[in-house]
Amino acid sequence: MRNSFFPAILIAFSVMMSCRPGPKLTTIGYVQMTEDPVLNAAKSGLFQALSDSGFIDGVNIKVLDNNAQGDISMITTIVQSLISQNVNMVITCSTPCMAVATQLVRDVPVVFTVAFSPEQIGMKGVPDNIFGVYDSIKANEFADLMIECIPGLKCIGIPYNNAEPNAEFSVKVLSREFSGRGIEIVTAPVNSTNEIIQAGQYLAAKHIDAFVVSADNTVYLGLPVLSRLAAEKKIPLFVTDPLQTEKGAAIGLGGNYRSWGYQSGLKAIEILKGRIPANNRIEPIPVYELSVNLTTCAQHGLKIPEKVFARATRIIN
Repeated sequence: MRNSFFPAILIAFSVMMSCRPGPKLTTIGYVQMTEDPVLNAAKSGLFQALSDSGFIDGVNIKVLDNNAQGDISMITTIVQSLISQNVNMVITCSTPCMAVATQLVRDVPVVFTVAFSPEQIGMKGVPDNIFGVYDSIKANEFADLMIECIPGLKCIGIPYNNAEPNAEFSVKVLSREFSGRGIEIVTAPVNSTNEIIQAGQYLAAKHIDAFVVSADNTVYLGLPVLSRLAAEKKIPLFVTDPLQTEKGAAIGLGGNYRSWGYQSGLKAIEILKGRIPANNRIEPIPVYELSVNLTTCAQHGLKIPEKVFARATRIIN
């Protein structure tokens, strides 16, 4: 579905930014799913990009900073509030926030980061006012890594919150990849962090060879709990978010979140300058990394092959 208002929006942006009428500030509404080091890293990168290009909060832009604190139902309320405050742009951090903003925001640009694309989560007719950088989720490389670390890999367990479209999509992609290699997938529902230990115990009882957590804000919030169980059961924990190795994962392969946020920030800058990123409104993240936590690997009973060490972009002792 095309948005006929969008060209006029860009013209208004161009005039506003070129004239810079005194105290008039461009208002940006920012909404983040939860307080988390991964999302915060992307946020830092995004606003660093804006600052590097001269867009500074309180000087020529005004940022309305919002955090849903892990409550998915709050995202709609926050986005509706931003619309009512007549913000000039909405920036989202996480797939649930992107999904809500894409559905509700029609008259101003939306820039997303740390998310799957609207198409990946099944949204149809993405409006022209949506921009962002998405995770192409390298399932093949992730499976290769796990098999390399666990040569006899036969079964993996994934706790996930199917209320999060990002988690649901990720599980589908990984299930297809691992099933195609003859590796069994066992899943367990997690509706809140309070259910993580129960889900982990259920999966451990299924004789899994590894835990996997992928693109799931709820499980990542309680990752230390799952890591302790993994240490107790000697079942290594793999993640698709490398920064989660700081919170208890043994190995992480995925996007560099600060770089991800910075790349999304560059898209916001183009819009603020009145230019349309024509051919790459929505594009994949540019930088991936492999992070290994040596202490956690030892606790989880995982021996890392030398070839994996050689590829690691970050090693935590």
